[in-house]
Amino acid sequence: MEIYPSFSYYKRDGKKYSKLSGDIDICDTTGIYLDSFNIEIWLNKERYPYSTPLVKEHSTKIQRHEDWHIDEDGYVCLDIEHELEYKAKKGIQLVGFYQDHIYPFFANTLYKMSFGKYANGEYGHFFEGVVQFYKEKLQLADGPIIITILNAILDNTVPGRNARPCICGEDKKFKRCHLQSVEFLQSLSRERLLKDLAGFEEISGIVKTKSKDLARSIFP
Repeated sequence: MEIYPSFSYYKRDGKKYSKLSGDIDICDTTGIYLDSFNIEIWLNKERYPYSTPLVKEHSTKIQRHEDWHIDEDGYVCLDIEHELEYKAKKGIQLVGFYQDHIYPFFANTLYKMSFGKYANGEYGHFFEGVVQFYKEKLQLADGPIIITILNAILDNTVPGRNARPCICGEDKKFKRCHLQSVEFLQSLSRERLLKDLAGFEEISGIVKTKSKDLARSIFP
């Protein structure tokens, strides 16, 4: 790669994935070198740029544990899956993906190695992270409303832009309230929306039968 000469490209004829391999050098905000990670970037040759690159930390400096967002084989979780799927559908350019996701992941990981926490925070594990994503990114924190919206998308009954009240129940036009959040969700696969729906339905069931405190902690 001309922009990142430390990486080598392996086309791997006859294989589904091609590979880039090299060192990612982490520097502080003043440009002083701190450390390096040896990584591999795997690209689906049949679907790229409409698929998410897989990134593997090959140098084994990161503990293989979910608390570090890495699996036992060294493949890292760069972002919430919803965000990566959305970007892949629009087409991922590798240089931008490297700058927006790969380098920040390893820089943030190095920060945690030094200070015990991520500099920019992190998503929770498993479905807790999905709940956090809906709350922070989509400004949707009420379980029953999320269930209503997901059902409307899946059943193709989303209201028109000028509908009032909004789908969330607020006395605002849909386009001035949750239209952008709904459009984001509409771009995701049906399988992901069904999985999210099942998760929120399960949480809502637990909230109703077991714990009001849990309700307040998940859906404040």
